[in-house]
Amino acid sequence: MATPQEFFSKNMKWLALALLFLLAFKSVQSCNRNMKLNLTSGQYIHIIDSLKTDYSNLEKAYNDTVTKLNSELKIKIEKAVEADKRANAVQSVAEKIRANTTTTVNVRGAEIDTSKTKNNER
Repeated sequence: MATPQEFFSKNMKWLALALLFLLAFKSVQSCNRNMKLNLTSGQYIHIIDSLKTDYSNLEKAYNDTVTKLNSELKIKIEKAVEADKRANAVQSVAEKIRANTTTTVNVRGAEIDTSKTKNNER
């Protein structure tokens, strides 16, 4: 049996070659992992930027729509107030005319003497 010292001295070049191979493999693995992380982070940054842009566009469109609807609402409220004022003015004029006017109601047939018709029917 060989001692560990003899084993290492006899197989030193194979051990060095194996260690060199493992070092190269781990180095390649590390580079691949870094490349994958860089690509993934680039994709995420691109997606986040596009989402921010979409959000900004939607927020601007929302604000524009809200402003437009608020202005339309103010106009509609002003029109309703003016319509109420006109209706109140017309109502006031109608009440004044009614207070200053006497009306007579003529009913046709009311001037017929009912006593004559009763006598003719007998």
